[in-house]
Amino acid sequence: MVRESARAAPPTWRCGYSCCSAWLAPCGSRDRSPSCHAGGVPTYLVSGDDERLISARLSELVNELVGDADRSSVYESYDLAEVQADDRETMVRQVVNAAQTQSLFSDRRVVVVRNVDTTPLDSAPLVDYLRAPADYCHLVFTAKGKVGKALNDAMKKSGTAIFETTPPSKRRELMEWYKTKFIESGLKIDALALEEVADWLGQDSARLPGLIEVLTSTYGPKHRLTFDDVNPFLGQAGSVQPWDLTDAIDSGDTANSLFMMRRMVRSGEYHPFQLMALLHNHYTKAMRLDGSGASDPVRAMQLIGSRSEFQGRKYLELTRAMGPKKIFDAIALLARADRALRGATGLEDELVLEVLVARLSRMMPARQQQRGAKRAGARR
Repeated sequence: MVRESARAAPPTWRCGYSCCSAWLAPCGSRDRSPSCHAGGVPTYLVSGDDERLISARLSELVNELVGDADRSSVYESYDLAEVQADDRETMVRQVVNAAQTQSLFSDRRVVVVRNVDTTPLDSAPLVDYLRAPADYCHLVFTAKGKVGKALNDAMKKSGTAIFETTPPSKRRELMEWYKTKFIESGLKIDALALEEVADWLGQDSARLPGLIEVLTSTYGPKHRLTFDDVNPFLGQAGSVQPWDLTDAIDSGDTANSLFMMRRMVRSGEYHPFQLMALLHNHYTKAMRLDGSGASDPVRAMQLIGSRSEFQGRKYLELTRAMGPKKIFDAIALLARADRALRGATGLEDELVLEVLVARLSRMMPARQQQRGAKRAGARR
């Protein structure tokens, strides 16, 4: 299968052109005839772990494939997840029949079959079709999970082009991924604005296509976006990972720690007691290492019950940075906050957490206060 990749060289289409526009149209040509497709086989798989990103990528792909043809005469769509198991066999046959039936009004046909990872599924008709696909039909699959082995093998053998929509997990690669998406839409974005967008999205990257669409309609293509251009369009922040909070606390970044805490609580993803459990677990791991004699990441990993050597190293460094007294003080602060959340002081839950997080972060040497303060200030 041919995979879409920002780093890979674009494949050569059967017409002889290298392709651009997400590998869908020949460079220097507006012709999107069915004879122009990657690897010689007009079949595609749009996959990922978020339905919204899959849907956005699918829409782009279908628009490219349909081109200026009459959509009603060339396009058909099927969703295997919308029918009962007993009816899927019938729908699969309908998909194959549609793919093998040439349009009366165009030289191309676009057939979409969503959720081919749905189980149970008899994919034999699709496997047979992929052995000799119709050259006038673009058959597009989508999948959120793992595709069955028989169909997956058939896709590989036929040279099906894969469009993977799952964003990278590492921050640097994710930032580059965001930047590429803006460039593909015709927009440019400066570094500060991109940082702001990334912080706003958090782990909810599926909101990016909608944001780009709004920014494009507002500023037009080829506009260079600044922080001031982007900031008014950023509403409620997306979700964050637990370590976004603990890392901010451990770095002594009080402003960013408070920003992360408010974001987790106000989004509704974390109840105050869930956030307390997260922090308690964090400092309990440091307490296990304190006085244990562990001096290497592997031993530390075993003591804290982790399978990650990175985690072992991380908690060794935290334990050494805090020392016995600060670890004891952190546990005491957690106990006091727990009583406050249970009504001992009458303070609001968020205020209790703000005091706790601020005190925990101030135990550590401040290293990132300026950047954190800027981001937190933009959200208040």
